[in-house]
Amino acid sequence: MLNFIRKKLSGNSVKQRIIFSTLLFLTLFFSVAVISYYLLPDGFLKGKNPLQNWQTSANNFVLTLQIFFYNMLSVLMIFFGSLFGRKKEKEANYLSLGYLAFYVQICINGVVLGTWSFAAADTAVPLIARITHSFDLVHKAGLWEMMGQLLITCAVAHIATVLTNGKETVTRKIKDVHLTTAEKIALTAGFALMLAGAIIESIAINSL
Repeated sequence: MLNFIRKKLSGNSVKQRIIFSTLLFLTLFFSVAVISYYLLPDGFLKGKNPLQNWQTSANNFVLTLQIFFYNMLSVLMIFFGSLFGRKKEKEANYLSLGYLAFYVQICINGVVLGTWSFAAADTAVPLIARITHSFDLVHKAGLWEMMGQLLITCAVAHIATVLTNGKETVTRKIKDVHLTTAEKIALTAGFALMLAGAIIESIAINSL
């Protein structure tokens, strides 16, 4: 199963990478949310991230930019991870380590949801409500932002400049990296979804 997933995530088809990344994302995110709901106390991660200690603006436009550029920190981690690729000798394509950066973030988000550790969270709600609220795309930004990160991760899955094949590692120059048209579209769509998420989140915060 793991080899099958690696093959799909590292494949040449962007569409295939997105489909299987989404299936893995949904499974992992909600599984971690459910497990953390039962094993960890509410508010477990609330206030634990020092990078979240910044003053939010009362202006929706300014707050949107604050949120968007804050979320770019995770995108930078994805881009950095994507510069490294690994594969076994028998495999055709290198698996981007950008996936690791993305899915670690998804696990953290799952714990935040499961333990209701949102920075601006009100009274904790039951598990089913926590999960269903995630699909309120008009008022909740989480899925917008995570799907944006997912599209970006899949778009840059083949930009690795440090390639490890078994015990052998080779490098290539940045100028030798080229995105296909499909990858460029996915990348643009990813940033668009993250911007949409930032807009929704800014409105939600300033309406509290």
